[in-house]
Amino acid sequence: MRKRRWITFFTLICIAMLAAVCMTSCKDGKAEGRLVENTETLVVIEVTETDGEATLFDVMEILQEEGKLTYTLSGTMIHSIGEKENAADFSACWMLYTSDTEMGNTEWGTYDYKGTSCASAILGGDALTLVKGAYYVWVYTSF
Repeated sequence: MRKRRWITFFTLICIAMLAAVCMTSCKDGKAEGRLVENTETLVVIEVTETDGEATLFDVMEILQEEGKLTYTLSGTMIHSIGEKENAADFSACWMLYTSDTEMGNTEWGTYDYKGTSCASAILGGDALTLVKGAYYVWVYTSF
C-alpha cells in the first residue's frame, strides 16, 4: 500500500514537471509579418500583427513554413539566412536591427532602411518581442 502511494506521488510529480516545462518552452506567440525585402545580404521583415508575446523567430518560422525565407540556427543564434552563413571566426555575420526604439540601442550601431533609422537590437531573435508596424532588419556585415 505504501509503495503504491509513492508511485502515485512520483507520477504526479512527473506530470507537474512536464506541464511546467511545456508552459515555459512551448511559447506559441502569435504574430504575422511580411517579408519586405530578401536579398543575399539584407532581410527586412515588417510586423503586421502581434499578440505582444511573439518573438521575431515566431514570425521567421511562419515565413519559412510558407517558403518565403530560409534560415538556420546555431542554438538560439542565426547561423545562416538563405545561402549566406556567418563566418566561422565571425569576421562576417548577420546583425539584427530594429525600428522599435525600445528594443534598439543606437550606441551599438544603426542601419538606415529607406529613411527609417533602425538601431542595433538589444536582444536576439529568440527573445525580441515584436511591435506591430516595426521593421526587423537582418544585415550581413563584415568586420
